[in-house]
Amino acid sequence: MEDIASKGRGRLMAVVCESVLNHEGQERWVRLAYIRPASGIEWSTAVGNISLAP
Repeated sequence: MEDIASKGRGRLMAVVCESVLNHEGQERWVRLAYIRPASGIEWSTAVGNISLAP
């Protein structure tokens, strides 16, 4: 998978719904994708930011 925002590539490990607080302290739910590159250090990004790597 590729993270369009960071141009990072790796394997999609999970898609989860997480509760986050906005800058006003209000709770909202977001879908996050966790991607693991060859280095093994995962990062998260919005589900809308991922695509199949060429």
